[in-house]
Amino acid sequence: MRNKALYLVAQFDKKTQEILTGYYDILKQNSFIGKQTKDIPYHFTLGSHDVDCEEQLIHQMDKVCSAADIIEINLSHIGLFGLNVLFIEPNMNLELLTLQRHFFPDCGSGYHVWSAHTTLLMDEPEEILRALPVIAENFKPFKAQIESICLYEFFPARFIKECKLIR
Repeated sequence: MRNKALYLVAQFDKKTQEILTGYYDILKQNSFIGKQTKDIPYHFTLGSHDVDCEEQLIHQMDKVCSAADIIEINLSHIGLFGLNVLFIEPNMNLELLTLQRHFFPDCGSGYHVWSAHTTLLMDEPEEILRALPVIAENFKPFKAQIESICLYEFFPARFIKECKLIR
């Protein structure tokens, strides 16, 4: 169990999922596949907790989601974590920050310092450097919506729960 953790993620609406999939399709057309988790929807990871917090997180999700509106956000630019992760990042807004702080009131997000982003590609540095101009040439900022919070356990991936945000 030491390798496993629970992750809360803010999941995007269907239209945003399609746009982000389109960017990844451009990468695939240019022979970039990556090592990122591919079997879950695009999202912002809000943070992580130990696996023994599952029941507490489910209760907290119900409480937070029943009082939180769908969040409009601008996915505005591309970024890198080192040379191993290529992502799309939002213009931060108070609604997203408040949502994240409901689950992680400290500055961090469990095991990591939090930075809102949605991963497009994780790979070796030379592959990320080759993929960067492909995305840079094709990326256009766009409006997105966060419409639900999901709880997953990793690794292996196990979907636990999804809570829709209210309108």
